Amino acid sequence: MEFLLCFLCCIFSVTDWRCCASDSSKGLKLSQKIPLKVLWAYSGPAAPLATLYFPIYIFLADFYISNFDLELKEVGFIFLFVRLFDAFSDPMMGVISDRFKAPLGRRRFWLLIGTPLVVCSAVALFWPNSSAALGSSYLAAWLIILTVGWTIIMTPYFALGAEISKSYFERSRITLYREAVALSGTILAAVLYSLGKSDFQGMKYIAIFVVVMLPVTTLTCAYNVKENVEQDRLPESYDILGVFLTFKSEPMFVRLLIAYFINGAANALPAALFVFFVDHKLEAPHLAGPFLLIYFFSAIIATPLWVKLSKRFEKHRLWCYTMIYASVVFSSIAFISAGNLIGFFFVCLLGGSALSADLAIPSSIQADLIDLQELRSGKRRTGTFFSFWSIATKGSVALSSGLALLILSHFNFDVTGNNTEKSLWILTILYGFLPILLKICSIGLMWNFKLTKSYHHSIQQSLIRNP
Repeated sequence: MEFLLCFLCCIFSVTDWRCCASDSSKGLKLSQKIPLKVLWAYSGPAAPLATLYFPIYIFLADFYISNFDLELKEVGFIFLFVRLFDAFSDPMMGVISDRFKAPLGRRRFWLLIGTPLVVCSAVALFWPNSSAALGSSYLAAWLIILTVGWTIIMTPYFALGAEISKSYFERSRITLYREAVALSGTILAAVLYSLGKSDFQGMKYIAIFVVVMLPVTTLTCAYNVKENVEQDRLPESYDILGVFLTFKSEPMFVRLLIAYFINGAANALPAALFVFFVDHKLEAPHLAGPFLLIYFFSAIIATPLWVKLSKRFEKHRLWCYTMIYASVVFSSIAFISAGNLIGFFFVCLLGGSALSADLAIPSSIQADLIDLQELRSGKRRTGTFFSFWSIATKGSVALSSGLALLILSHFNFDVTGNNTEKSLWILTILYGFLPILLKICSIGLMWNFKLTKSYHHSIQQSLIRNP
């Protein structure tokens, strides 16, 4: 059992499973150990939410273009607008959730309010009438409704996870369970889609799972997870101005945010174009689901390796090494032709192995920078800074995926399969080579990053001496 716990914690980036039992930094027993029943109840909604989130970015654009005669340019503009709208909705919902007091509390109330919007949107978008003439207005309207419902749920949901316990290490345990369940939802989405005999059937399976499980899990969460009423106080203000002043005075924040944004765009491009590449370049549409499974399973398996390497290298250098490795893997796209399934198998296998580090390390650096900001200003604005992190995440996805579709449309890419050699090369460049150029830019920004391990240690010591 000890080996199993250690292995699971390594997978999900917890370096010592014993942190679930005691606070080693203080040598104190936890004052409140969260029961497994509460942990599973809180983590439950992560599965259907992840199952829904994944196909929105991977399958939805191709699904509507292929089946409802929507223009590539139309869908590109819709996704661009909706993603940009989504990028600015999280901070607003954070303020509302902090300030609004409902009978169920500041967090659980919004989970129940957002669930019907997400469920209705999932049915409308993933289970449409195949014989109906659905236009761009239908897709745009339901995507916006889904985005609103998603934001209403997700921002309070993550805030609730941070407030279930006051213990630093118990919060790590809570996050471990939530992310494990979310990852299972992502993999389940790929499995459900691949089980369908057609894209309509695959999307229908995803919709059914969300319709059944999201209400069940949110109700279970609201019933079993109690909010910490002792901390139920209205915030003084939402100090956006203070954050902008910090950005102005601390260039490392700006550098990290720009590097993260650029690298996010590099990761979003192949995600948005994955189905197009498999369908039209590889000419193997039936293997889109299995290839995605290989990609995500590879990310899970490689995580313990990145955890070990993170103890030996500076964080910013390890992130750069990860981006270099991913770039080398994606450079092989130049040699992938129609029917080269073995070659693309290794691209998914090796490329996926870099995913966990590429997502986790930048957030860890951001947390270290917040320590620096706290030392200099005497204030800790973790939530506010991570709201900007969320904007960078969603904005990079919006711009890269939307612009990629517009570029394909400009070069007369045909989703029905009647493509010229030129249009397929444009697809290959956007899928494999443009991400490499973007990652090179991020590497240039981060290679000589000043926040080293020794520097951060001195920051922590100063915070201890001057609480």
